[in-house]
Amino acid sequence: MPESDDIHAPCHRNLEIILGVARRLAYEPRLDPLLRSIAEETCNLLDAERATLFLYDATADELYSRIVTKSEIEVIRFPAGRGIAGAVARQKACLVIPDAYADPRFNPEVDRNTGWRTRNMLAVPMTNLEGRLVGVLEALNKRAGPFSETDMSLLTALAAQAGVALERARLLEEFLAKRRLENEMELARDIQAGLLPQSPPRPPGLDLAGWSRPSEYAGGDFFDLFEWGPDRVGMMLGDAVGHGVGPALLAAETRALVRALALREERPDEVLAGANRLLANDVTDGRFVTLALAAVEARTGAAAYASAGQGPLLVLRASGEAVQLPSTGLPLGILPDASFDSPPAIQLAAGDALVLISDGIFECDTREGKELGIEAVIDAARSHLPAGAAVMLKALEDLTDRASPNGKFRDDRTAVAARRVE
Repeated sequence: MPESDDIHAPCHRNLEIILGVARRLAYEPRLDPLLRSIAEETCNLLDAERATLFLYDATADELYSRIVTKSEIEVIRFPAGRGIAGAVARQKACLVIPDAYADPRFNPEVDRNTGWRTRNMLAVPMTNLEGRLVGVLEALNKRAGPFSETDMSLLTALAAQAGVALERARLLEEFLAKRRLENEMELARDIQAGLLPQSPPRPPGLDLAGWSRPSEYAGGDFFDLFEWGPDRVGMMLGDAVGHGVGPALLAAETRALVRALALREERPDEVLAGANRLLANDVTDGRFVTLALAAVEARTGAAAYASAGQGPLLVLRASGEAVQLPSTGLPLGILPDASFDSPPAIQLAAGDALVLISDGIFECDTREGKELGIEAVIDAARSHLPAGAAVMLKALEDLTDRASPNGKFRDDRTAVAARRVE
């Protein structure tokens, strides 16, 4: 072999090694396996006992890594300027540390937690194609002597490949997380759409209407209008605490329970008690459901009601009088043996209405930085009462839309009404 070939042979071998590493890293799109692969390739390339990767969190300006302690896998985080890894991150420059414990920047706490003893180190920055910091790659304890300039060149080349691979994996994870969120949003919307009455009853003598507007892609509010015996209509309005798929599922379960119990129970308080017993076994993590339930007789206008933490219920008289009915018991799912009061039925005369609203309506934020308030809601509903249930509830929606400073709402808004007609 010519002498020039002998001189360049190590460079060719190193280039082949780096190209092989790049190919292997390119085949792994998942972040956790990729981190393990980078650590393994680092140890193999430099004959090091161990490798550690610190990823950079730009939002928090921190470095973090998973380390294996004596008892568990632990995530450690620290400011991006601290320690040897922090110095590399800040300067975006390589550091060779021949004696770790002699360097004041070295943090021995990790060694104490892991039972490891760091002798020497080589640390290099990892960046993406735009030069932005992705993390820091450290090789620990070279088996044969100290880390050399050649080792630094090799690890710098590997870190360049690793930085690009990690950025690709991060972007893929973000894309998949966004896709999962979109799927969750679609599922939650489908669940919520199923909670709305598809064909509400239209008995002679009652004018019925309702609407629900989630504050996010899906919320915990729901309402229903259903036949509850001959010439009798059930009205419910509930709020499963929270937003998203979990509350939407809880709302769907609650609605189904109330519907099923109403087939055998005639009194709203008994239905709520039964639903509460069943939900208390399923609801965890401090979740609960507030729910108002009423049974309105179409022929007589008598309305029996009970409320599990939902209120106030509004009785609007054609004369202009407004009555606020308080809750008659605790929210569902808190105490399995909770009972609910059964107040006397209210009597709706012609032109009167029973209106159920969620707190997202009267607690709506206004441009003045205050809550809208129940009195403003009552005034709007009362002034539109003669026009019918649908017009009255549309006035409440318009009221909150006008009041909101930016068209956004911190809570769901739901309303349902039964108005007595001749």
